[in-house]
Amino acid sequence: MARTLLTKPILSAFQQPFKAHIIMKIKHIKALMVTVISLTIILPSCKKNLQEDPYSSLSADAVFTNEDGLKKATLGIYQGFTSDAFTAWYRFGLSETGHQYAAQGIFGEAFWGDQNKFIGTSSSQVAGECNSIWSQDYNIIARANTVIDNASKAVTDAALASQYIAEARFLRGFTYFDLVRHFGGVPLVDKQITSLGQSDLLFGQRATIQQTYDFIVADLLAAIPNLPDKREGSDVGRVSAGAAKAMLGKVYLNMAGKPLNLTANYQKAIEILNQVVGPANESKYNFSLLPNFKDVFSFSNERNPEILLSFSWNYTTTSGGAITPFFSLPRNFVSPDEQTFYGLTYQFYQLFENKDTRRDQTVVTRYKSVSSGDGALVGDSIIYNAGRMKYIDTVTHTVFGNATVNQGISYAKFDRSPRATGNPFSFSQDVVMLRFSDVLLCLAEAMIENGDPASALPLINRVRARAGATPYVGLTAMRDREGWSAAWN
Repeated sequence: MARTLLTKPILSAFQQPFKAHIIMKIKHIKALMVTVISLTIILPSCKKNLQEDPYSSLSADAVFTNEDGLKKATLGIYQGFTSDAFTAWYRFGLSETGHQYAAQGIFGEAFWGDQNKFIGTSSSQVAGECNSIWSQDYNIIARANTVIDNASKAVTDAALASQYIAEARFLRGFTYFDLVRHFGGVPLVDKQITSLGQSDLLFGQRATIQQTYDFIVADLLAAIPNLPDKREGSDVGRVSAGAAKAMLGKVYLNMAGKPLNLTANYQKAIEILNQVVGPANESKYNFSLLPNFKDVFSFSNERNPEILLSFSWNYTTTSGGAITPFFSLPRNFVSPDEQTFYGLTYQFYQLFENKDTRRDQTVVTRYKSVSSGDGALVGDSIIYNAGRMKYIDTVTHTVFGNATVNQGISYAKFDRSPRATGNPFSFSQDVVMLRFSDVLLCLAEAMIENGDPASALPLINRVRARAGATPYVGLTAMRDREGWSAAWN
């Protein structure tokens, strides 16, 4: 979809002051957001021009005076991904609907009617959702560009400035990776906007898909040598060189497939992903699979070594959290008022063995009602009936939820602690973007597509073994791909 940049999210990229919900994995950090530019607005007057001085924002010159200001501005890039709960939900929807296993939730599809068809007309629901993602992504890019262009002003240590620039370039590259997968080629804004006269940036031409991917690759390649191998202490959760290599491998894998079909990139993906896989590399970058699949999503374990990239929420009584679990978990499962608008088909459920621990952490087919409502009483058993495509209260033998729709099985890959009743934003669930299990399966896929399924098999089986699933003993390339696509790691 060809379009020009929205000036509002570019020019108001950093607002001050704010208290971040959570920056990546870093809880309770107060971050100071800075404006991309403080424009002096000149209004005509009969006697003289009137100059207005902004008091609700800080200029880049005021913020980038030392490392403290630089760090707060850098952390502000992370906060951009959780700046709006509904946009995070829309992003989830565009990523997880439209495929063969997507289905309606207990109460229908609500927001997902258009997204399941992937219609993007001006009058459709999805148009507004796409606009939200578009605006948020360019807001994040503006924040990253401001850090990139001002880091050397804030600190005199060139190596330290390079590390902050690398962090911002990773986040900018990742954001463009999000954009190109949703919209195709997009306008490329590669520097801070300091004037409304920069029309080449504000209203830039749409780049091709190839050009957009080349920009992403350049950002990630530039970031890798200047990022630390791992993060420690309060910095755990900020991106590292290992995370940048893993993300670059995923980018190469996407470039190798449709629509670019640059099949030589399968080998590039293999080479870069092999740099983060294996005992020595995993120790170097502090990557691993957790022994228990469920623990990956626990509130008490959000900084774990399986999470390579995530953006965090921190719900308090005065600040909101994530809303995606509210629209995904089945009602009366952990809280009494979820509006379940997303599900997965029973065919998806059947891809897993009974003993595979990923299955019942990913979806919920039966549970005890924790409250009374919608025809159910506390303690009633609610079980998914695949033949009827409905959740059934086994005590009353009635349909639980919307009886007029074909319900899918509720998605539940979240921490399952009860939330504050009546507040749909009261989840502090991280938005996980990249896990080490995903890296293993990306490497396996690249090997399969590159004609080496034998090397891929141990990687797939490593993920399956952690989940207690039966290992594969010998597969054709096609069956390997099926095993990879069904894994949902």
